[in-house]
Amino acid sequence: MSTSKLRVAVVGAGPGGLASTIFLSRLPFVELSVFEKARELREIGAGITLNQNTWRLLRLLEATDVLGEEYSTRGDASVVDQQHSRNGLSGKLLLEKHQSILSIDVFVDPDTPAKSRVKRYKLQSALLSKIPPGKIQLCKGLSRVDEISGELFLEFQDGTREGPFDLLIGADGIRSVVRQHAFPKHHIGYTGKVAYRALLPQSSVAHIPNLPQVSNWWWMPDARVFTVGLGDQFEIAVWVSESEEEGGKVSWGQKAGKEKVLRHCESFCETVRAIISIPETWLEFSMFGGPRLERVIEGGKIALVGDASHPLSGAFGAGAAFAFEDAYILFSAIQHAWDNEQTLPEALENFDSVRAPFYERIFSVIDLMASNYSSALKQGTDLEDKVSRIVDQNWKDLETSWIYEYDIVKVWQKYITSEPDYSTSNGVNLDSDSELVQVTTIPVK
Repeated sequence: MSTSKLRVAVVGAGPGGLASTIFLSRLPFVELSVFEKARELREIGAGITLNQNTWRLLRLLEATDVLGEEYSTRGDASVVDQQHSRNGLSGKLLLEKHQSILSIDVFVDPDTPAKSRVKRYKLQSALLSKIPPGKIQLCKGLSRVDEISGELFLEFQDGTREGPFDLLIGADGIRSVVRQHAFPKHHIGYTGKVAYRALLPQSSVAHIPNLPQVSNWWWMPDARVFTVGLGDQFEIAVWVSESEEEGGKVSWGQKAGKEKVLRHCESFCETVRAIISIPETWLEFSMFGGPRLERVIEGGKIALVGDASHPLSGAFGAGAAFAFEDAYILFSAIQHAWDNEQTLPEALENFDSVRAPFYERIFSVIDLMASNYSSALKQGTDLEDKVSRIVDQNWKDLETSWIYEYDIVKVWQKYITSEPDYSTSNGVNLDSDSELVQVTTIPVK
C-alpha cells in the first residue's frame, strides 16, 4: 500500500516517546500523532544521570543548550565526576571512580562533558522545548490495538478511536499495552524490589558532619542507598526487598511514610541513618521486569522503544540513553528506507537488527552480575566481607563501561555499510505462525 504520508502513532511521552517525536518530526513524509495517558506531563522522581552516551543523543536532539550552562559547558577536562562505593555498615570507602576527559580506552570528544546528575524535570523540559505545544494529546490511555486490512487503529480509555496508522511506536513504559498486543505471551512481574526516593533542600542535611556531596553508593547485602548533592538540593534513593503484599501492588510514585523506609535501614552506618531519618514522605516505586524480547518489532508495523522494548527493573542508570538510542535508530532506519525506496518492514528489520542484539548483550550483563552477587553472598565470611565482594565483582565497570561509551551514530554507520538484504521477503513477516501482512511502502520522493 502506498500513501502520500507515512502515518505514525507514538504511544507514550516519556524519554523514548519524546525523542521519537523530535526525530520523526524532522521527516517531511511522516504524519505524526502522539498520545499520552497522563493528564499533564510531569516527571516523578528526583535526579537522572547524563552519561556520555546520553549526552551524545541530547546533542543530536538539539536539547543540550536548554539544560543550562551548568551542564552544557562541562567539556573542560578539569571537570571530573566522582563516584564512591561504600560499606553501608561502616561507611568505609571501598571503591572510588573518576570520569574525566579520558575514558578507559578511547579519547572522548572534548565537547563531551563528564557524567552529571540533573533533575528529571529539567531533562523533560529540554525535550518538550523541541516539540510544538499541543502536539501531544493527553488523557489518552491506550486500551486496545486493532489491525484491519493491514492498518492499525487505536482505542483509548476515554472511548475515542484513532487511525488508521501505518506504524505504531510503543513508548508506553514497562507496563506497555503496545508490547502486550504485539507479544501477548510475554509477561512481566513484580521483582520483589522497591525503590524509595526523596529530594531535600541542602539546608536540611547541612548539620550532618562530613556528608559527601559526590555520588555515593552505600552497600549492604540486602539493600543499598544512593546519595548525591543535586545543586541546591540533596537526592536520596533506597533499594530494598519487599514482599508481594507490601510492594507488588504499589502504584508508580506512590507516597510512603518514613517508617516504611527506616525499618530497612537500621543496620546502616550513622551517616546513612541520619540522612534517611530526615524526609517525612517518600515516593515509592515497585520494580517490575520480564524476560528479554527476541525482537523489538512485530508484523512490519509495530516498533518498541524505551522500557517497552527492554522490560528491565532498572537499566544501569542509563534508561533514558537506551530510549534515546532506540528513537535515533528507528528514525535513521526510516530515513534510510526513504532514501533507498524501501518498505516500512525493511526499515523495521534494520531497526531490530541493531537494537535487539544490544539488549541481548545488556541482559547477559545482568545475568552475570546476578551470578556474581550470589557468589559474593556465598563466599563472604561476614557482612563486611560480603559487601566488599559485591562491590569488587560488580561495580568496577569491567562489564558495564561499554554501555556509557556506546556511540550509537558510529554503530548505525557501521551497520548500514554492511546492511543485509531483506528484499527477498518483500517486507513480509515469514514466520510460520504469522499471517501475511500488507506491505507499507515508504513514500517515494
